[in-house]
Amino acid sequence: MLDLYLWNIGLAQSVLRDASFFEVALRNAYDRAITAALDGDGHWLFDGSPPVRRPILRTYRRRQANDANRINRDVIDHLRAGLRGNATSDDAISNLTLGFWAHMTDRNHERDLWIPALHKVWPKGTSRSDINNRISEINIVRNRAAHHEHLFAPAGSVCSTLESCQEAVLLFSQLEPEAYGYIYGNNDGECSVSEFAGNNPAPCSIVI
Repeated sequence: MLDLYLWNIGLAQSVLRDASFFEVALRNAYDRAITAALDGDGHWLFDGSPPVRRPILRTYRRRQANDANRINRDVIDHLRAGLRGNATSDDAISNLTLGFWAHMTDRNHERDLWIPALHKVWPKGTSRSDINNRISEINIVRNRAAHHEHLFAPAGSVCSTLESCQEAVLLFSQLEPEAYGYIYGNNDGECSVSEFAGNNPAPCSIVI
């Protein structure tokens, strides 16, 4: 059991390596795209009422109105309160979670963020719902690794760890092809999780 625990720690480190490269590329690309699409003197996180902050009301089956941006505003306001007085927009960007960026491509933000700005980050014809699902799955696996959960399943089961990290590397290659070539080029684009599993066989029969 201890051998499997230690093996899972190594696997988690590989997951976080793949996810971290993708996360930084994603947030930088989205920041550039939103900045280019909006007018204003200040940064889009803090200036006026940008699409990521202003109320987006949705009515559900019970006729209850819900503001799709409430969580975003809470996250941004909490972040600002915790930053030092001379903190820059880059400081704020680097402190936002992958979940925050994943939320930007959900259905509620299609008209306000995807159409005017974020679709330009991805190859022509990319589906918003498809990219949202892929980023959301990467975020789930990334959080499991960060929270020291197991990243494997018994043999014969279905597990998404390897697939999600392969997706992270693929999307990273689309966002930052030059950096992708530098980091993964020597491994023919193989993700860190696949490399780890190939060099470090699991101590029992499992799938990742």
